[in-house]
Amino acid sequence: MKKRCTIAALSLALTVVASVAVPTLNVTVIDSAGKTTFKGATDSRGIFASPKMQPGNYAVQFTSKNAPAGSHYTLVVVAGLKKTAASAITAEKLAAGGVAMQIEVKANNSIQGQVSPDAAQTRIGKNGKLMVWIPKKVGSNLPAHWAESDSAEAKEVEASYSYSIKNMQNKVNQGVSPLNTENNRMGGGGQ
Repeated sequence: MKKRCTIAALSLALTVVASVAVPTLNVTVIDSAGKTTFKGATDSRGIFASPKMQPGNYAVQFTSKNAPAGSHYTLVVVAGLKKTAASAITAEKLAAGGVAMQIEVKANNSIQGQVSPDAAQTRIGKNGKLMVWIPKKVGSNLPAHWAESDSAEAKEVEASYSYSIKNMQNKVNQGVSPLNTENNRMGGGGQ
């Protein structure tokens, strides 16, 4: 019942544009040691759920070769009370290595997520630029808000949540955790 409530709340949290189909995204979850702990795909509603995970930090990698060119998506990942989101993700980025998001899992929670098409009114700002959701930072007085994708704060958020699968594989091959944020920060989404 708890899993259904979390997925239902996750579904309500996203604006789904009815006229745009949600493509299937491949989902890979990697633990802090670089070991793949889950592989799956989103369903027809854009939702996935892993089995219960051990406590720790995980990277959730999304890729797709099926997303229509020029389309944009919002990705949300939840583990218990922890939540992270990325918006204005292009089909081209998903096809060229994907997007990875970090999440902390506490005491045997599963990792759940959803992809939804970005609505044009939330994706494009007043100046015609893509918008990125900036979550509230711990210790900051600023509330969560939208910012233009080329702003410094948007680039910082994108770099902290997103890095390429190639970078993750290189880190694993070097014996370094892909979640090691000190060595993993890359500007512009880690292309």
